[in-house]
Formats: sequence, structure tokens, C-alpha cells
Amino acid sequence: MRHRMKSQKGFSMIELLVTVVILAVGLLGLAELQVTAIRTNSHSETLMAAGQLAQREIEEIVAMKESDPFFDADAAFTEKSTGSPITVQGAGSFRIYRSVDANHQGVPNITLVTVRVQSAGTVMTVFGPQQRTIDITTLKRVI
Repeated sequence: MRHRMKSQKGFSMIELLVTVVILAVGLLGLAELQVTAIRTNSHSETLMAAGQLAQREIEEIVAMKESDPFFDADAAFTEKSTGSPITVQGAGSFRIYRSVDANHQGVPNITLVTVRVQSAGTVMTVFGPQQRTIDITTLKRVI
């Protein structure tokens, strides 16, 4: 009978438990990696949408006539429209602010325009709650 026990092959219960624990630790690490990837993807999607909104606003400002009263006087960041924020599906809600620096750095007929797009509320990120902001600037020659 002793000889018969030696010839049997397989795993002991302890070996099986150690294997299951090692596998569980590895899978938990992969699950955390997946959660981080989803949050990072959401963060980049929001920043991309904010960047597109800022770029569109800058292009609209550049297309304005040089004699537009918008360029006449310095103005700190003022909200473009005080109504409800702009909502981009899948990326969140944003508010657009514009700043004008007429005669930028003392140079006549050159205006610095800054567009700031900011998330309408705080957003959970990998680093905790944050408010996402994109600033884009351009120079505009005015008369």
C-alpha cells in the first residue's frame, strides 16, 4: 500500500491554496490597473473636449473684424455667456471665459486674447477632485 501512495501524482491542498492566493493578488493588481486606465481615459477625454472648445472660441475671435469693440479695452477674465454651461456629451460641462489685453506690452494695435475653458464643477481624477482648465492665447492685430 505504501508503494501505491508514492506513485500517485497531483497537488497537495497547500500547494493549491498558495497558487490561488498568488493568482488572486495578481488579478487584484490588474483590476486596479483597469480602474486607473478608465480614470485616465476620462481625464484625457475631458481635456480634449475643453481644448476643442477653446480652439473653436479662439478661431471665432480671430475671425472678428479688427474694429470690433471687443478689442477696445482691457478686460479680465469674463464669462462668455452667463447662462448654463456648455455640455459636451461624454466629457462634462464647461464654462468659457475670455480676457483681452489691448496694446499688449505697450505695443499699439496688438491685442493679447486669452480664452479659458474650465469644467463647470469639480471632477474626480486619479489625483482626487480637480477643476480642469485649458488656457489658449493668441495675438490679434487691431486698428
